[in-house]
Amino acid sequence: MPWRLIAKAFGWHTATAEDGETPVLVVRHPRLRRHFTGTDAWRRAVRVSIHAPNPYPADVDRKEIQP
Repeated sequence: MPWRLIAKAFGWHTATAEDGETPVLVVRHPRLRRHFTGTDAWRRAVRVSIHAPNPYPADVDRKEIQP
């Protein structure tokens, strides 16, 4: 799966953290204030982007929703 290509289509960018000996890949989104690092950073970014919202608020009782 081309995770990098899909993530870039959703607006994710790359950055490099050079705190230690080896630079670390950081995948970040400018508006979401989220970032991911590691080997699966692109995949995790895509999953956040395509996650569907909950259909109902979490604090509402299911009996109140049904007509």
